[in-house]
Amino acid sequence: MPRTCGLLFPFYEPLQLLQTCPYDYSALAKQGPTAAQLAAAVRPDFLSELAFHRGSVSTWLQSLSSNGAASASAPPPVPDVAVEGLAALAARLHGLVLVVGTPLGTTAAAGTGAAAAAGSQPAGGGGSVAAAATAAAAAVSLAAAVTMSLVRPQWSSALSKKPQRMLRLDCLPQDLAMVYSALGAALRLSALQRCGGAGEEAPPASAAAAAAGGASEAATAAAAAAAAPQAAVAEEGGGGGRSPPSGAQVALTAAVAGLRRAAGVYEYLAEGLLPALSGAGEVGGGDRPLELLPAAARAMQLLCLAEGQALVAAAAAARGMSPGTQRALHAGCAALFRQASAAVQALGGAAPGGLPPSDRLGRLVGSAAALHTARAHLCLARERQGAMELGEAEAACEEARKLLDAAARGLDRRADPAAWMELIQAEQASCAALHSAVQRDRLAITFQPLPKQPPDAAASPAVRVAPDSFQPEPLMPPAPPAAEQGKGGCAVM
Repeated sequence: MPRTCGLLFPFYEPLQLLQTCPYDYSALAKQGPTAAQLAAAVRPDFLSELAFHRGSVSTWLQSLSSNGAASASAPPPVPDVAVEGLAALAARLHGLVLVVGTPLGTTAAAGTGAAAAAGSQPAGGGGSVAAAATAAAAAVSLAAAVTMSLVRPQWSSALSKKPQRMLRLDCLPQDLAMVYSALGAALRLSALQRCGGAGEEAPPASAAAAAAGGASEAATAAAAAAAAPQAAVAEEGGGGGRSPPSGAQVALTAAVAGLRRAAGVYEYLAEGLLPALSGAGEVGGGDRPLELLPAAARAMQLLCLAEGQALVAAAAAARGMSPGTQRALHAGCAALFRQASAAVQALGGAAPGGLPPSDRLGRLVGSAAALHTARAHLCLARERQGAMELGEAEAACEEARKLLDAAARGLDRRADPAAWMELIQAEQASCAALHSAVQRDRLAITFQPLPKQPPDAAASPAVRVAPDSFQPEPLMPPAPPAAEQGKGGCAVM
């Protein structure tokens, strides 16, 4: 698979190292406080269907990890059907959580109302939205309480230093959170792989949505929203007239759409589902996957946004935008990576002592922030070079060189992929060529002195990406057939 447009550090571990085992949910209907609830509200074969879907997802994740390890580089492409499978498993599992979280004695309509509260934003005032969020959180909290120690599936923690360990969960909503985390990671990796094929004839996100069947409307909306940053960049100045989008630009637009969707899933986890689980107790003293911490979801959300912003900057360069516009976009990208770095540090503080977060994730966001700050300085140098302000241009090149050296020192040559260092070295070569040309002209033509303070290329950053709001769509389990339907003379009925 091609590298991600020569603009991003390839980082596939959030999905490539994520593993789970098949699990049979029938224990919920056999014992504990959920047995009577499920017998009255859920068709018996629904739990078997749920276990089948989970087994399929488990098998796919295992194949993804083994194939990626065999190639010692990138995992195989993420097909749309795999993303649809994760979304279907999440919808069914979310519906089961809402049924289990419905108090005993409540009518079936209450479960449907909880699903609507979890899966839609009312058009009315903020009070209705807050009430819906509160109802959904209450259902999740109750489901965590009543399924504690009854549901013990196993997951690995791809964001930890020990991704090979299988960790046992405590309750059903934790399992749901891990499925949503896998969905966000799959959306992110699929988007990066679309970007990796930017040089090929890649279909737009709307075409992939049409192939996705029921998810077409949401994906089409995401593709349209992802095109908005490109239009905003075009309006800010620089560049010639509009031209038909090339295959690379279409691929970049689809990749930005996918990253915004992934960021929306992680935002839902960080602000909705995981805080509702913060009060749930734990069975035993074992560690839990880091993906169950709101800090981990926040870090992944910011990583997706920063990568999407980097692709917006790449699209601006492909369209021939002015150096000033590109500088502001790279400055915005660096700001997002710095926020992601702070979130990773917060994750380190919240992680259990026996399961620290991955060092590679910290090196990624730190070096990427320095890399994009250096790119902002190079854009500023080109801008000053065009205005014949060669003293400031040379100072900007010097600052970019220092930042690139810092980005290279932040990597571990033995542990990190070689593509990371190659990306920095390519940028260092571009910086050296620009610095040589600017310095030669300054000493031979303008004789301008170097400024005492280098220009601030990170000022006035332009952030053009935001999470695509994710609203879960729980699939409520079908109710068991009424007793009267079993009566009658027709054997077929």
